Amino acid sequence: MRRTTLALGLMSLVGLPAAGLGQDPVPLYPNNYKVLFENDRVRVLDFVLRKGGHEKAHFHPANVAVFLADFKIRFTLPDGTTRLRVGHPGEVGWSDAIVHEPVNVGDTDAHGILVELKDPPAAPAKASR
Repeated sequence: MRRTTLALGLMSLVGLPAAGLGQDPVPLYPNNYKVLFENDRVRVLDFVLRKGGHEKAHFHPANVAVFLADFKIRFTLPDGTTRLRVGHPGEVGWSDAIVHEPVNVGDTDAHGILVELKDPPAAPAKASR
């Protein structure tokens, strides 16, 4: 949780709107995100962003994405800049923790698997001899 707290604190310094601060997309967009697996280390999501679909600003911790369909998504970041991401089935991508507002500007639904990383558990104490 320390990493997430630090990331959220840093994002607030760059003028992140309060509405997007740390919001989890799963309850916000239950038709777009399905939790496939979760434990204390990772959360695995199946995500779909329909052609023309839009989501308000939300947060993802650092993650690995596996793309299952062609897509073209424009992401707006808290500072107002945009990034265009184009992907194809079978590609794998990495993202540091991020707050973004995606819009599917492509000709197809975007679909993939997102593996969100959680803070590692504390190291076990060494046994005393």
